[in-house]
Amino acid sequence: MIQFAAIVTGIFREAIAKKIFLGFMVISTLIILAFVFIVNLDSVDGMIAMFGASGDTAVKDMVIGFQILVLNFSYLLIITFCLISVSSFIPSMVEKGNIDVLLSKPISRGAIIIGKFTGGVLLIFVSLLYLIGFVWLILSVKTGYWHIPFLYSVFWLTFSFAAIYSLLIFIGLVTQSSVVSMITGFILAFVVTPVLAVRSELFSFISNDAVRFVIDFFYYILPKPGAIADISAKILEGKEVTSYEPLITTALFTIAMLTISISYFRRRDY
Repeated sequence: MIQFAAIVTGIFREAIAKKIFLGFMVISTLIILAFVFIVNLDSVDGMIAMFGASGDTAVKDMVIGFQILVLNFSYLLIITFCLISVSSFIPSMVEKGNIDVLLSKPISRGAIIIGKFTGGVLLIFVSLLYLIGFVWLILSVKTGYWHIPFLYSVFWLTFSFAAIYSLLIFIGLVTQSSVVSMITGFILAFVVTPVLAVRSELFSFISNDAVRFVIDFFYYILPKPGAIADISAKILEGKEVTSYEPLITTALFTIAMLTISISYFRRRDY
């Protein structure tokens, strides 16, 4: 247990040493300061007063609108900065010298992978909690409307990150390249999953059953960060979530990738 905790905290030490954690905090702080500036503009004060005069429902709608904008921006932030940051964790781990020291410790290879995964996820969770938490606090104090569901978005964003990070772990083990891991994450997040998300529209142009099957196959096995963001937005707005399928398939993908990574790491001779 002590060795596992050392692996987890090692991620934080590496993030601090490489200025990754500092970079995220600086960016988040700049966003928070910009948000403070925006909500204190006279035009925003007038908007709040106008909505306040219209009743609690109007204030609620305004706050939720702001929060959805922050949620969408946070999603882009986590995909860009976070994936760039964590893509080096596994390749640096398997470098000659680092891997020798790591494997000499009394801890299983499976626990090492799970420890690296847990450390990375906790790192992003803490970073997002700082950003989302302060934005929520500022907006709540300014408007007087304390919308707790906005804080839940920290978990949804972290969950989306965890799924993509599980793939980066496997890519990092196989290629031992930070660049390949980073490019893979970006392709998955900005090309593959957005295209698959609109597969229903694509099917209107595709009549070949085999091609449709391939598109459906990859849609169901790959993570769905965009759909998870939509679920989070619906929860923010108080709307009914008709399907939690994206959460289930994304969780299964994460488990599968970690299982494959552990199996590969156990068989690999360093």
